[in-house]
Amino acid sequence: MIDIFATLQSSIYYISTYLLYPVIIALLICVGFILVDTGSFLYEIYRRKRLHFEFEDEVISGRFVALFMKELEHMDHEDRYFDLKLQKLLNDMEYLISKRLELTKLISRIGPMFGLMGTLIPMGPALIGLTHGDIETLADNLIIAFGTTVVGLLVGAVSYSIAMVRTRWYDQEMDDMEFVCEIVTGGSQDEIHEEEKR
Repeated sequence: MIDIFATLQSSIYYISTYLLYPVIIALLICVGFILVDTGSFLYEIYRRKRLHFEFEDEVISGRFVALFMKELEHMDHEDRYFDLKLQKLLNDMEYLISKRLELTKLISRIGPMFGLMGTLIPMGPALIGLTHGDIETLADNLIIAFGTTVVGLLVGAVSYSIAMVRTRWYDQEMDDMEFVCEIVTGGSQDEIHEEEKR
């Protein structure tokens, strides 16, 4: 029984130890993602100041609003299925917005998780080094542990902040697109949208 327990214990130890490098690689990928996403976010701020439209004396703006207005211009308003196609377009915009946000939201959650894994995994070898009086092994593993914690928290904080701001932007853009739909359809679009929410 003791041998089985020792085997299970050593198996867990080796599995967790071998996970250290994949976790570090995953954290580096997350860092690369937030660097790219931060650049995209800053460019989006710049573009939002330039993408303005006037519709029924109201100013609307945003990348998805611009795409929506472009698609709306190519739609036949005399089509008998115009209302349904307009609703489909609105649903497509909502899907694109969700898709745009999901990766940033995912990174904001898994970044700190990888950071925690990168913190806990080296603690095993560090404690073993401590019991053997190997201060160098202890120090090396603690450096990795604290470093991955900081990186994981950084990834989570930056991606969460970007996701929060974009969510606010895109919520406003959805309101603007729904406003356009209501004007174009004479208010019937709002009834359809409320019915879908129920």
